[in-house]
Amino acid sequence: MSFWWLARKDLLLTFRDKKAFITLIAMPLLLIAILGAAFGNLMKDEEVSIKKFTLGVTDLDQGVLSKVLTDEVFKKGMEDQIKLQFFQEKDLLQKIKNHELEVGIIIQPDFSKSLLSGEETRIKLVSTPDPGVKPIIVQSVVEQFAQTIPIQTMLAAKQETGAVQQESIEPKDLIKESTLSKKTKPAGSFQYYAAAMGVMFLLMTVVQGVTMMIREKEEPVYQRLQLTNLTYSHYLLGKMMGLVILCFIQALIIIIGTNLLFDVNWGSSISGVIIMTFAFVVNACGLGMLAGALIKTEKGFNVAGMLGTQIMAALGGSMVPLYIFPDWIVSVTKFFPNGLALQTYLKLMSGAKLTEILPAVAGSIALGLLFLAIGVIFLVFERRGKYA
Repeated sequence: MSFWWLARKDLLLTFRDKKAFITLIAMPLLLIAILGAAFGNLMKDEEVSIKKFTLGVTDLDQGVLSKVLTDEVFKKGMEDQIKLQFFQEKDLLQKIKNHELEVGIIIQPDFSKSLLSGEETRIKLVSTPDPGVKPIIVQSVVEQFAQTIPIQTMLAAKQETGAVQQESIEPKDLIKESTLSKKTKPAGSFQYYAAAMGVMFLLMTVVQGVTMMIREKEEPVYQRLQLTNLTYSHYLLGKMMGLVILCFIQALIIIIGTNLLFDVNWGSSISGVIIMTFAFVVNACGLGMLAGALIKTEKGFNVAGMLGTQIMAALGGSMVPLYIFPDWIVSVTKFFPNGLALQTYLKLMSGAKLTEILPAVAGSIALGLLFLAIGVIFLVFERRGKYA
C-alpha cells in the first residue's frame, strides 16, 4: 500500500536520531525510578492488617435495625475484625473505665423508629484514651450503615400499601453487600508511576511525531507529495502508522524495562496489557493526527501540544496520583487517552482480566479512528477551499 513507505520513512528518521531515540527510552525509566522511590512510603505495596478487637454493645433499642447493625453488620460482616460482646449500659461504661474494653457503642432507644421515619438518631461511642483507629472503624461502619440503607424506598413502598410496620421489615432488605476479589491488590508506587510516566511520555512522543508532520507541511516536501497519487487519507494513515509503531515499541520497552529493573508487576493478564497498550497508542496517535491536520504552523503546535500534554498529564494522574482527585474528575479523565489508559493499567495491575477491560479497549480504538477520520475530512475540505 502507498502509505507504508511513508511510515517506514518516518521510522528510519527517528531511529537514525540516536539522541532522540535514547531520550524516549532513558527519560521515562529514570523518572519512574525517582518517583517510585520518592513516593514509596506513601504508596506501600505492603498490606496493612488490623488486629481483631472486642466491641462492647448496649442495645437500648432492641429494634429491627439495631439487630441488623449488630448481628448482620458487626457480628457476621466483620467477624474477622471485630468480636461483639453485649453488656448493660452501666457494665459497659465500667468496663471502658477500667480499661477492660477499649471501645463500645450504646444504641439509643427509638434508633430503628427514628431511622425509618427519617428523623435524627444517635449512637453513643465510648472509648479509652488513645485506642488507635478502632473508634474510627466503628464510627465509619455505623455512618455507612445509616447512609446506605434504602430507607426512603422501603418507606414509600410500605406507605403505598398502608403497611408501614417495623416488624414486617426483613434484615435482608436492609443490607446490600459487596465484596472484593481476594486476588485484588492495590498498585504500589513503582507500579503506579511506571504506568503514569509511561502514558505521559507516549503522549510526548506523539507530540514530537506530529511536530515533524507539521514541519513537513511547511516545507516543499508536502507540496511534492500532493503532486503524487498519495491521497490525504493515505498521507494521514501513513503518518499515523509510523507513529503507532514507534509508540508501541517505546511502550513495550518501558513495560519490559520496569519489570526487569524495578520488578514492576503489570498484572497477570499479559494479553490485556499488550492489547490496552495498542489501543491507547491508537487513541493518542489519532488525536495527534487530528491536531496535525488542524494546526498549520509548527510554532503554534509546539505551544498547544506541550500545554495540552501537561494538562492531560496533570488531570490524567501522571503528575499527581488519581487517588486524591474527586470521583467526578476521575470519571471525566477517562475521556483523555492517557487518563483512560492509566486507569485501565491500574485495574490490570490489581488483578483484572482481559474481559474486564474490553470496553476501555474498544473505546480507545474507536476514539482514535474517529480522530483520524475527522482529520482526513478536514484536509479534504482544506484542499477544496484552496483550489476552488
